[in-house]
Amino acid sequence: MILTIVVFIFVLGLLVIVHEVGHFISAKLSGVKVEEFAFGFPPRIWSKKIGETKFSINLIPLGGYVKMLGEDEVVKQPRSFSAQSVTKKAVILVSGVIMNLVLAWFLLTIGFAVGMSPLLSTPESLGAEIIRTKIIIAEVKKDSPADKSGIIQSDQIVYIIDQFGQKTVLNSNKDITSFTTSHKNQQVKIGIIRDEVQKEVIASLSADELQPLGIAAIDDSLVRMPWYKAPGAAVIETGKIFKLTYDFVGNFFKNIFTKGEVSKDVGGPVSIYVYTGMAVKLGVMAVIQFIAILSVNLALINILPFPALDGGKLLFLILRKVIGKHFIEERIENIIHLVGFAFLIVLMILITFKDVMKFF
Repeated sequence: MILTIVVFIFVLGLLVIVHEVGHFISAKLSGVKVEEFAFGFPPRIWSKKIGETKFSINLIPLGGYVKMLGEDEVVKQPRSFSAQSVTKKAVILVSGVIMNLVLAWFLLTIGFAVGMSPLLSTPESLGAEIIRTKIIIAEVKKDSPADKSGIIQSDQIVYIIDQFGQKTVLNSNKDITSFTTSHKNQQVKIGIIRDEVQKEVIASLSADELQPLGIAAIDDSLVRMPWYKAPGAAVIETGKIFKLTYDFVGNFFKNIFTKGEVSKDVGGPVSIYVYTGMAVKLGVMAVIQFIAILSVNLALINILPFPALDGGKLLFLILRKVIGKHFIEERIENIIHLVGFAFLIVLMILITFKDVMKFF
């Protein structure tokens, strides 16, 4: 419990700080004055001014911000955000997203170099060395032989013993399919590992041509590769995570605006806390992968062309450049971003409520 809380705070802090550091560094390199660097949203708990920038920790740890001179209004000073070129403004706006993607890539690079299971890629596609493979139960059909024997989702299958006492060690999901389809209608013993404890269960295989045991399993392969190959594999994996997240987020907003529904698969802070606890139980590599996934999610969400988000601000910047400086008054734009922020807060409250109902 305590470890989960500590890791949860660390994960949120890392994601937010890395994102805001991107804005901070690009603003400084562009010569823009940064008035405040904050973790969380007010009310303020702690602050300290270092140089010209106030560094703050706020009570609500659901984000952060970098406040720049002239960000919300036109300030006629060389070091104001409003005085910068469109290119510099765009770089400052997207730098947080870039940093989150870099964080995901960096963590996955370490993982592949040390040894971890790919999230979406196959070991063959990455050209990685397979250290070991676990066969993990992904699904158990209700009232199937596996279900009746007590096998549950996330169990690891190690071996099967047929009715004559012949033991077959399983090395891949194909081995399960091969064995069970050739031993239909037989009673077998299955060696499984659950919570690091090995045990045997007895199952009577059915006559089903495709799934005599009634399970769906996946090969969880631990892979490792040389340090000079790991960065390239991490790029591929990060790209696949981004594509999957993009498809999911697109369907999420489509359902909101067409059906008025919030998908049950969407999670907020409560979900992140619960899944953090699960990742902690699985080990350091699982936590690293979880952070990488969240970092890609944060990057994609922030680049969406929605008011209050980095992507929304970038959209207004581009429209003002294309249409003209008087496309829309800064005051009106700020109101639009404020409304967008309020919408996001309400959405977050709704998602959090759904999380509480789901988990508790």
